[in-house]
Amino acid sequence: MQFGLSASLFETAYQQFLAGRVAEAEHTVRQALAIDPRNVDCVHLLGVIAGHAGQPQASLALFEQALALKPDFAPAHANRGVALMSLGRRDEGIESFNRSVALDPQHLHGWQGLGGALGAGNDFAGAEAALRKALAINPGAYEARNNLGQALQHLGRLDEAVAAFREAAGQAPNLPLIQHNLGVALQLSGQPQEALRHYRRAVELQPNYVQARSNILLALNYLPEVSSGQLLEEHKAFGAQLARPLLPAQPSWPNSRDPERRLRIGYVSGDFRVHPVGYYLVGPLEAHDRAGFEVFCYANDAQEDQVSARIARATDHWRNIQGLADDRAAELVRQDQIDILVDLSGHTDKNRPLLFARKPAPVQASWLGYPGTTGVSAIDYLVMDAVTLPPGVDWTVEAAVRLPHGRFCYSPPAYAPGTVPPSPRLDGAVTFGSFNNLAKIGPEVIRLWARVLDAAPASRLLLKWKELDQPGIAKRVAEAFAAVGVGADRLELRAGSPHEAMLAEYAEVDVALDPFPFGGGLTSSEALWMGVPVVTLPQDRIASRQTLAFLHGLGLDDLAASSEDDYVRIAAALAADPGRRAELRQTLRPRMGAAPMNDPKAFAQALDAAYRQVWRRWCEGLAPVDITVGAQG
Repeated sequence: MQFGLSASLFETAYQQFLAGRVAEAEHTVRQALAIDPRNVDCVHLLGVIAGHAGQPQASLALFEQALALKPDFAPAHANRGVALMSLGRRDEGIESFNRSVALDPQHLHGWQGLGGALGAGNDFAGAEAALRKALAINPGAYEARNNLGQALQHLGRLDEAVAAFREAAGQAPNLPLIQHNLGVALQLSGQPQEALRHYRRAVELQPNYVQARSNILLALNYLPEVSSGQLLEEHKAFGAQLARPLLPAQPSWPNSRDPERRLRIGYVSGDFRVHPVGYYLVGPLEAHDRAGFEVFCYANDAQEDQVSARIARATDHWRNIQGLADDRAAELVRQDQIDILVDLSGHTDKNRPLLFARKPAPVQASWLGYPGTTGVSAIDYLVMDAVTLPPGVDWTVEAAVRLPHGRFCYSPPAYAPGTVPPSPRLDGAVTFGSFNNLAKIGPEVIRLWARVLDAAPASRLLLKWKELDQPGIAKRVAEAFAAVGVGADRLELRAGSPHEAMLAEYAEVDVALDPFPFGGGLTSSEALWMGVPVVTLPQDRIASRQTLAFLHGLGLDDLAASSEDDYVRIAAALAADPGRRAELRQTLRPRMGAAPMNDPKAFAQALDAAYRQVWRRWCEGLAPVDITVGAQG
């Protein structure tokens, strides 16, 4: 009779939990356990409730108690895996999930958890296999389909990933995570406008969804119809939302206000690796004045490669903050007594805006990773130059620190081709090229590039990007060009390749075409290093002026157009002038090698001087203001 009452109470508690009445469910299940402490279903449900309340250690203990009562209880093994994952014990979690599906091959939760755990460990092929088994059990399991989309995205099968996210969104249209993930996949496939709709939908469903809000800002940079004023207002709104709950009214720090002492500089990024940020950071980092500056790197990613090894060697202290909560990461920065904390991500992947919003360092700046303002009021300075961010414009929330020779310092990788090959063609049958992200190549860019091809009748266009190996994406791009009269005979779509091979492929390109309004960064540096002139169209935003700064530093301002007509004129003139192309082919690399913007020592001296200037202002209790370091040439 007593056991029957305990079972009845369990059923009541379970229904209460399903209805979202969690406190009532916990009370009822504890009543049941008071009657029968060995009721394994009740112990298990109490573990689920503890996990729901954000108590993974307590839930783990309860699941292990349930398994002591019933070792072959597949759901308890699966939920034990969930608790272990929450505690960062991934390998043990995978073992628990595997045990659950071995006991019950039809256990949906076990397969779904296994797929998530394998994906978290970067075993995306294993994750795909597990998630497909979950979906075979229940095709309506939208969480499994969402996770499948993520695995497929990481496996480079973007067409399939988009399809999986669309299906998951159809099954659960009001889940913000799925809307956001669909937006990311669409942006990666070169469709920022459609991505933006899904990011905005995610924010409608969850207004405090910081990652989705950040991705909205990134997507806006790709869209020419968005004015510089709109960009600024959207970024300000983002920053205002962050500041309200996080920024202390009167923040204080233990840092000594000594203007000339050795300073602690902290860099925060998820891209200390083979990545544009890594390539641009490594030279200046190695050339920092180590007597004047002590360097900390806070890595928001665990990937390691030859670039991250160089960065680590140039760093005094390495901290991995991946998975560390923002408040704990901020406390770590405070404990390290960082004087100037530098954001290298802005609104790109693996950023930590909530860390910076807590103002853990007395001076904070943003540099390198994002072509624009962060909008975060807790970030005091934006490291730029006078070409990319001209004096007098109102494009940023932060005060500007203008370096004298550009904001990027290009360090070519050791495996880059040692010599620049001669021009591929010395007649008018030239190859225009772009190795830029497809998200930058919107309808306006396609129409302008079609005009360039019309103005150079014997020319062709080579586009290269990693996602062009996806049949659906390649078909969409080809159709967009065909719609403006560029047939397959004049368009070559080429997929990604190893970096060394990609650099060598510039031997086939005569003139690089910079997209707009989001121009090239590392892509333009690499083209110029390989002897390929770049034609650009700078506009009223930072993202469109990156290539302009490179050309200005090389004395090639004549390759920057003042209008779309001028862009066509410059590109067509280069196509018709084999002598100029041959001269640029052989002189661009020596020019880059001699340019102050690509001299790590000169660049680091200017950056160090900037850090010292902003630090002195803080020591004097002065508010951030625009600062120009040295003279603009």
